[in-house]
Amino acid sequence: MGIISVEHSSNLYWLGRYVERVYTTLGVFFDYCDVMLDKNKYSYRTFLEKLEIDDKYGDRETFIEGFLYGIEPFTISSAFRRSHDNALVTRNVIGSESLAYLELASNRFHSSRGAKNLRLEFMPVKDYLLAYWGSIDDNLMAGEAGTIIRCGKIIERMDLYFRLSFDSEAISNEFDKLCHIFDRVHRRNFCNKKHLNVLVEALAKKDSYKENLSEVLGSLNKLFEGLTA
Repeated sequence: MGIISVEHSSNLYWLGRYVERVYTTLGVFFDYCDVMLDKNKYSYRTFLEKLEIDDKYGDRETFIEGFLYGIEPFTISSAFRRSHDNALVTRNVIGSESLAYLELASNRFHSSRGAKNLRLEFMPVKDYLLAYWGSIDDNLMAGEAGTIIRCGKIIERMDLYFRLSFDSEAISNEFDKLCHIFDRVHRRNFCNKKHLNVLVEALAKKDSYKENLSEVLGSLNKLFEGLTA
């Protein structure tokens, strides 16, 4: 495969991010749903606050419907739509099989609307997303396109882990995966070293990253400015 254009690099990067946004957010979403059912019906507000989303819902049921299927940029439905848009643009790069798995996940997600047991309904959605990542790894493991998509995936996961106050060990594990990718990339200036150092220093202090969360998130999301220009 030839050199990936800047435009397609951006598409691939955001494809990785949006697909991971769906996968990780759905998992955490149900953690908060359990708390809403068992302890505090307004615990979703904490979830929204961590993601810097205003509460426009007012109650548990409206939140569940709106956050999953609404048209706002931060919803799961919107993340699916944007991932599909980026997949279509890069179809010749990622392959028809990967695109098909993504479409199966999206279709199953949207067909679940109104179901009584969403956790059960979404299990195939997550399975299709895992199949999508398996297809990406099988077809693009050694190429530049696969590297860019995986970088997007890890950056999105770290972003969510930081925002949702995950243990620093879990975040460091993801960062180690990212550094492993860096070790195999020969392109100069693949990432911004200044922002990389901010992350190294923040994670060295364990959970104290929470004290400088804004700076840490800023550096994380500027790490690949060259790919996302």
